[in-house]
Amino acid sequence: MTLTTAILTIILSSIVIFFSAKRFAKSSSAIGDYLNLPRDVKGATFDAVSSSMPELLVALFSIIFFQKFEVGIGTIAGSALFNLLIIPGICVFVAPVAFTVSRKVISRDALFYMASIFVLIVLLMYFKTWGLLIAIILLATYLVYVYEIIIHTRKHQEKNNHNNTKSKISKEVFPFIFNFIIIGIFTFFLTRSSIDLSTLLGVSPIIIAFTITAAATSIPDTIISIVNAKNGDVDDATSNVFGSNIFDILVGIGLPLLIYTIYQGSVIIEFANLEIVLGLLGSTILILYFFADTHTLNKKHGFTLLLMYLVFVSYTVYLAVV
Repeated sequence: MTLTTAILTIILSSIVIFFSAKRFAKSSSAIGDYLNLPRDVKGATFDAVSSSMPELLVALFSIIFFQKFEVGIGTIAGSALFNLLIIPGICVFVAPVAFTVSRKVISRDALFYMASIFVLIVLLMYFKTWGLLIAIILLATYLVYVYEIIIHTRKHQEKNNHNNTKSKISKEVFPFIFNFIIIGIFTFFLTRSSIDLSTLLGVSPIIIAFTITAAATSIPDTIISIVNAKNGDVDDATSNVFGSNIFDILVGIGLPLLIYTIYQGSVIIEFANLEIVLGLLGSTILILYFFADTHTLNKKHGFTLLLMYLVFVSYTVYLAVV
C-alpha cells in the first residue's frame, strides 16, 4: 500500500463511519428509550456501548488479523482522551441550557472511569505479558459497573410506566444492524490503513492509533453526545462520555484479549508511551475538578479542555518526529 492510498483509505473510511454513525446513533437512542432506561443510564450504557463499537472493532482487528495489540490500546487511549476533552468542550458551547450534570453521573460514572484508568495503568506498568487473567480482571471490573447500572435502572422502571410500542422499536432494528455492519467493514479498512501508514512513515503504530485512528473511531461518541447536548439532555451527553470510555478500556481491551488468549495464548505488550495513559489520568482529574463544586462546565472550562487536547496531540506528533 502506498502512502497516498493509505491516507485516502483512512479519509474514506472516516467519512463512511461518520454517516453510518449518525443513523446508528439515532437507532440506538430509540432502542434505549424503548427499554425505558433513565437518561444517565441510557447514556452510560446503551449509547456508550453502541458508539464504542469502532474502538472495540479496532482492538479486535488489530490483535486477531494484524497481531498488533498495542494498536488497540493506543486507539482506545486516544479515543478516551478525545471523548474526555473534545466532546464536553464542544457540548458546553452547543447546549441550550447550563451544562450541569447530576450528582449520580459524577459519583458513579466519573469515579468508576477513574478506577478503570488506574487499572489500565497498573497493568501496563507491571505486566508485560497479558493473558487470560488480565482479560478476566478487565471484564469482571466492567461487570461490577453493569451491576450498579442495573440497580439504578430497576429503581427507575418501578417509578415509570413502559409506554413505548413494539411497532416503534421494530423500525429501528434493521438500520441498527445494517449500519453496525457498515461501520465494522470500514473500521477494518481503517485499522489496516493506519498500521500501513505507520509503517510507511516509520513511526510507532501507537502514535497513529492515538491520534488519527482514535479521532476517526470517536465519531459516533461525538455525534451522540452533541445531539443530546443540543436537546438539553446534559446527563445523557456526559454519562455517554464516561460510559463509553469505561467500555473502551475494560471491554474494548478485555474482550479481544480474551478471544486471542483462548485461541493463540498470551500476548506480549509493547507499549512504550506510558505518558499517554498518564496524560489521560491527568485529564480525568482536571475535568472532575471542574465538576467538583457546582457540577457545571462553563465555556471557559470548555475552551481549556479543547486547548488541552491540542497540546496532547502536539506532543504526540513531537514523539513521532523525534
